[in-house]
Amino acid sequence: MTIGILTLLFLLISLVSLIGILLLFLWKDGPGRETLFYLLAVWGLLIAVCGITSLPSNFTLSRSVSFSFGLLSAAGLFWHRNVEQRAADSDAAKKGGRTVSFLLVSASILLGILKLYGLV
Repeated sequence: MTIGILTLLFLLISLVSLIGILLLFLWKDGPGRETLFYLLAVWGLLIAVCGITSLPSNFTLSRSVSFSFGLLSAAGLFWHRNVEQRAADSDAAKKGGRTVSFLLVSASILLGILKLYGLV
């Protein structure tokens, strides 16, 4: 019974992540998209924390890999904030910077989920 509950939990995490990533890339510009980006960045960090804490303390390499997936999400947040500050007048630079930060957060989430499933 416990394995069934964990399977449902993994499926729910995967569905929420995939729907969030799709909405992030398909949603037009607006304040809702910014909020979704920040929520997904925190979601990526939480998935990395789940990956780190689900392993024993002597699996240092695997824990380091999970930590690096969390760093991708933090790097996406950092990139997003710096692009907002530097490209105040250039709209094209702002869109390109947002795309990079969206890709970093999406990679963090997808790699973290694959790590939880044991595929990475």
